[in-house]
Amino acid sequence: MRVIRTIAKALAFQTFSAAVLWGAPAPELSIDAQTNMPPIAAELRHEEGPGLMPADRAYVVAGTNKFAFLIPAGLKLETWNQHLVALVTRDYSCQITFRLAGPLPADASELSAEVCRARLLEEFPGARILKSFSAIADSHRGPAYEADLPGSAGSWRRGLIAYIPSRTAVLEFCLNCVPEKFEAARQQMSTVMLTFRSSDENGQLHISPLSDKL
Repeated sequence: MRVIRTIAKALAFQTFSAAVLWGAPAPELSIDAQTNMPPIAAELRHEEGPGLMPADRAYVVAGTNKFAFLIPAGLKLETWNQHLVALVTRDYSCQITFRLAGPLPADASELSAEVCRARLLEEFPGARILKSFSAIADSHRGPAYEADLPGSAGSWRRGLIAYIPSRTAVLEFCLNCVPEKFEAARQQMSTVMLTFRSSDENGQLHISPLSDKL
């Protein structure tokens, strides 16, 4: 089996040992040394015109790879560090983050649900996994988990974390939200993942504008 090395927990800005998605130990990584993962740059573009529904879309570049996804209403785009893109509410009570979690071996097409589960528990010590399921982004399917996540001062937040294999890397989507806003935030994360697109082997990003006839 091949090894995929995961990256640091960006939300806490601290280091941790890399998790393994194919069973063999990986060297330790830190937030300042994310091996094999290029830095991320992101920008917001407002799209509108005749026959189109006005929409805000995030365009992300990581090395030669390009990604795009719609930004749901009520969220703003931020780049927290060179490896993490975030969509946040104005009061930061809900956060949806996207990052490249590590390289995907060329002959691998799916991720181990149990190892991804262990990866989540390493990233969020003390988390309580409530359910597991399969999630889809950019026509690829991977393990996803709903969980209670430890917050500050003994509080709890609700999380939804998905690991999606893609042509170039493992994509990690993470929703971290106050419990009372979770259902609305879950719909926002669904919008992000359903509209997520990545560039093809030629570096071309194919985006379909939103028709106002929908």
